[in-house]
Amino acid sequence: MVLMDIVFENGTREKPKGHAFLFFRNASNPDDVYASYLVLLPINVDVSKYVPPFLMGQVGELGPKDLAAFAFPPVPEDVGNYTELQKLADIRNDDLVFCGNLDISDVGTSMMKVTEAVHAYEELYSQYATVLGEKASDSEAELAGISVNEVMYELMSESEKLSELTKLVGKLRYAVEGHDSILAEEAESDINLLGQQLADSHQVGRLLTAAKSGGDKGERLTDLFLKRSFHLVHEEYVKMGTVEAEINEIESQTSQ
Repeated sequence: MVLMDIVFENGTREKPKGHAFLFFRNASNPDDVYASYLVLLPINVDVSKYVPPFLMGQVGELGPKDLAAFAFPPVPEDVGNYTELQKLADIRNDDLVFCGNLDISDVGTSMMKVTEAVHAYEELYSQYATVLGEKASDSEAELAGISVNEVMYELMSESEKLSELTKLVGKLRYAVEGHDSILAEEAESDINLLGQQLADSHQVGRLLTAAKSGGDKGERLTDLFLKRSFHLVHEEYVKMGTVEAEINEIESQTSQ
């Protein structure tokens, strides 16, 4: 079905509010403005629950969605001039939607035009709601991807982060020496996660490489990298320089 082309003069097509003035101009005198008020209900209503039994035959198969969007009055009423209608829409924070020209004396056509405008507006709102739903799903997925440890690391002070790093490195060394690949992978993952909360100057990547290497040299390098980080946090730059010199010496021996 081809939808009516409606023009938003207050509000936007991309973000319809769910309530709007639908207005038309008199085909023979454009200064004459007629309007109906549209509402999209935020809840579904089963109309049949509120219809007296003797009218049920006339209601027929009317379902919950049949009253999800409606405009009243069904035939646009004379609202004076456009300026007053726009002021009213501004005050009420309503969308103001132009739906074209019509012959107000043709009641049947006027009702049909209002119905078409409701369908067009409802479709735009449905598209907007879909986009919002997708964004909400993306946000939920993003939140779901944040681990408890990541939140905990963010809340730690620098000293607490280094203490936690020391524990994790010890866990990794234990796993490496015991050839426990599952435990090693878990510890490495946590170290990388914690490393994201530390400045690059801590050189967590090099520390991780040393901890995974095994042997006496690996153990010695691991201890030195941890000492270096603690000296860095406490701004003990002379001691940090001494440790770095020792690290470089061991690494140069390893490369020979």
